[in-house]
Amino acid sequence: MATILEALTLALDLHLAGRFGEAQELYTRILDVEPEQPDALHYLGVLAGQVGRGEFGLTLIDKALALRPDASDIHANRANLLRGLDRLDEAEFCYRRALSIRPEFAEAWTDRAFARHGRGDPAAIDATAGMLERALQIEPALEPAREKLVDLLLGRGRLRLESRQVTPALTDLIRAAELDQQNADIAFLLGNALFAAGLRADSVIAFRNALSLVPDFLSAALNLGIALAATNRTDAALAPLHHAVRIDPAHPAPRDTLALALRSLGRADEADALDQAPLPPPPPAKPAAKPASRRPRRPP
Repeated sequence: MATILEALTLALDLHLAGRFGEAQELYTRILDVEPEQPDALHYLGVLAGQVGRGEFGLTLIDKALALRPDASDIHANRANLLRGLDRLDEAEFCYRRALSIRPEFAEAWTDRAFARHGRGDPAAIDATAGMLERALQIEPALEPAREKLVDLLLGRGRLRLESRQVTPALTDLIRAAELDQQNADIAFLLGNALFAAGLRADSVIAFRNALSLVPDFLSAALNLGIALAATNRTDAALAPLHHAVRIDPAHPAPRDTLALALRSLGRADEADALDQAPLPPPPPAKPAAKPASRRPRRPP
């Protein structure tokens, strides 16, 4: 016959595998044998929240906390249940309690950041970013924290750049680029911020990175050409500008910028030929998608 520990281990494995019904049954059987088993109460409470029974889950977790008041993971999961019930002030209190017990609890910092961001007030982004940075200091490979921080920094950097807050935008975008070196949008916006800050040579590197990640990135090709020209490398600017024209021959900005670069190099004949070249016809409109037919549902 299995011991309580063996049964609990199996129940948790089923729970983590998403086999909630089997896990619930086994947790319940454990509690039939040992009604005050704190782990079974805790995990069954978490499961209840996952299946939409948050209030019942709180009841179970409160029983577990009465047995283990200094268990940081139970406080953190109580906070998660409260967040799911939109009881954010209570959730914040529980996250603080969990972190006071275990300050290096990276997942709790991450979950607290998610809850803080859910409030939607202007200060939330700064607070959320700080919590996520703390989580990553503790556990650099914590993917949910990294992904959320990248999204926040990219969004805030974009807004700051649009409102001409160039230095704060640079801070956000440089950090975002450190965290995600495969994101062409970050590389492109970083190039724009560097260019706006007068760091033209550095912007060339950023635009090249964006274009290497997405070779048909029209704006990156165009801005790379502009940045090269701004650093007195107009000859080198021709290649990305020609590439931009190839990406979208009908777009006026790449053609006009390329013609201007050619004229600055004394190649007026080529510029005139470019100006006089007919624009390609627009691509044919795609036919409207036929609405999908709906099958009648089987009655419950």
